[in-house]
Amino acid sequence: MAAKPQQTTPLGIFNYGSLQSMMVFFSVPASVVRPLLAGTGLEPGIFDGNALVNLNFERYASFGSTYSSVVDEVEFNAVVFPKYKAGQEPSLTVAQYLSGFDQSKTYGNYRINVPCDSAVAVQAGSEKYGEVKFVASFSFAVPDVNDANATSNVTTWWIRCYATPTAPKTQLPYIFDLKVNTNTPGVPALLVSSFSPVPAYANLVVNTKKQMVTSARVIFGVFKSWFNPETTPPIAPLPAGTVTLTVGAAKHVMTKQMAGVFKHNPPAVGVLLFDSQPAAASGHTLLAATIQ
Repeated sequence: MAAKPQQTTPLGIFNYGSLQSMMVFFSVPASVVRPLLAGTGLEPGIFDGNALVNLNFERYASFGSTYSSVVDEVEFNAVVFPKYKAGQEPSLTVAQYLSGFDQSKTYGNYRINVPCDSAVAVQAGSEKYGEVKFVASFSFAVPDVNDANATSNVTTWWIRCYATPTAPKTQLPYIFDLKVNTNTPGVPALLVSSFSPVPAYANLVVNTKKQMVTSARVIFGVFKSWFNPETTPPIAPLPAGTVTLTVGAAKHVMTKQMAGVFKHNPPAVGVLLFDSQPAAASGHTLLAATIQ
């Protein structure tokens, strides 16, 4: 007898006005990830013998009939698949996964924690998408087309996350500090990755019953990517200095989670970047004409 189709309930679609997304991937032992997945119905994906986690820094704009907003957040993700699909997950290397070879889209991000600087986005992400999300703040300096140095091919990213709703004016403890420089000597040549859509899994309580919820961020374009194409796994890590991650001392559960996952300084193995194009531009010209 054929198995019955799985019952699903569509929960709607959220459209982004613009999106900048930088995912930094680390290869870690599956043993440090499994405790964070307890009770979720999810298993860590295994690539080159290890699990994959990523920090996904996002800046996005959203628009509705009665609102407009700009949001900054960081997803602390583990790459996972549902236990009910065990045995169906494709066997992929890290390089194959980062290249977008999971055409089945079995693997997805489980958002272990998501600091976000918008209370509205925290509420929507928690209630609608099952994200583990909290109000936080950031200091950052990232490449942008409106930078004065944009024409000099800026390749350095810096993101610091605080557990407080407002970024402190003084040097208070932070959750993490992340630096990425894709122009570090020895970094692999820029590649293009068709990584979209980007699935995600979570748990959502509906009528007191915990259920699996899945979403997929459909990116209207390709990712820029930096990783070592494998000839024989495991993948070679990115050169020292490409990615520098420091777990801070802020009193928050995410600090403890990150300290456990990154306690042995696991190697950064890849960076994926999507940056949506500007919708319009305003040019300015100074006319050398005297007003009489």
